[in-house]
Amino acid sequence: MARSLVGSLANVFAGSDGTDEVLISATLVEEAEVVMAEPVGLLEQKWKLFVLPTCITLTLLAVLLSLTLTGIITPKGKEEFMETSEPSSSPTFDPRPTLEIVQERGYIRCGLFRGTWNAGEGFNLDLCRAVAAVVVGNPDSFKGVLVTNSNRWQLLHDKTIDLLVAGDTHTIEREVREGSTRSGFTFSSPYTYDGMIYYGNEAYVQCAEEHKRYDECSDLLICAVEGTTHHAFLARTFPFDHIKLVPTYEDVSEMLLNQSCNAGTYDKSFIPSVESLRNGIDDGTYALGHKMMTKEPLAIVTRNTDQEFSDIINWVVQALYFGEEQGLTKNETLCQNYTKNLTSHDVSELDFMNAILCRQLRQLN
Repeated sequence: MARSLVGSLANVFAGSDGTDEVLISATLVEEAEVVMAEPVGLLEQKWKLFVLPTCITLTLLAVLLSLTLTGIITPKGKEEFMETSEPSSSPTFDPRPTLEIVQERGYIRCGLFRGTWNAGEGFNLDLCRAVAAVVVGNPDSFKGVLVTNSNRWQLLHDKTIDLLVAGDTHTIEREVREGSTRSGFTFSSPYTYDGMIYYGNEAYVQCAEEHKRYDECSDLLICAVEGTTHHAFLARTFPFDHIKLVPTYEDVSEMLLNQSCNAGTYDKSFIPSVESLRNGIDDGTYALGHKMMTKEPLAIVTRNTDQEFSDIINWVVQALYFGEEQGLTKNETLCQNYTKNLTSHDVSELDFMNAILCRQLRQLN
């Protein structure tokens, strides 16, 4: 582009009548680069109209993707599966009230440990008979179902048993959300109190009672049943390398015998009922601790999905307390066998005095 005159002023004059008239006035400037204008596209002109629908579409796609990933929306052709915090119900699930099921069956199913069942007698069996005397009208209308420390909660949850009579401690955790089933259970009023006590090599029993694990106690190794309140107590008190967990109390005794452990935990009431443990104390092989490390309320356990049946079991325990306070004992002439008369499955038909009059129980405490 040719350079124009800089700073000069140009006027163009013209007139038809001979006079000078300024038609155009222009000021010359320095030469500059000329930018050619380009046409503006439709998207640039209307961009606001496209932004909002695009944002909405992307948001909806994000929501649909998240719902699909979490399983709330299932893609077509795939089986729907949703995780739950509780185990699925037993295939033989019966929605009827427990009282009706038990009375129509004709007997109650009590969860009992093998030691109690093999002995054929004992306080837990007496409790089961007391419940049968009230619920079915006959103290002998019960069936013992063997349970273990590892499966007892699941058997109760799945309705394999109607109640658990195995000396279980009432804890907040078990009432709200028991660990193995992730379900809560209902506990009766305590029928007695028990507690954990140490048993084993005398020197190491003393170490355990004093919570000492150094110097002469550095080799302390305590055996306990996994999943029990004893396990929980030891976990709060000792490092894990001083604890050995086993499935049953029989295993605790076996581990002491082969010296895999030098101390074990038992319920205080359990020691006198086992001959081998008593003999170990009598011959000086083992020693029993002098301190009861815990105080635990023992109760009958039922499912928390049937409040009526749980109340019935609790009223049986209350009736036993009443009988003890009043000095009442077994009286077969007053014991009412009303099994054949249970037709309406109503609580009003039950005679809670049967718990006292039909069976002779030892003192609750």
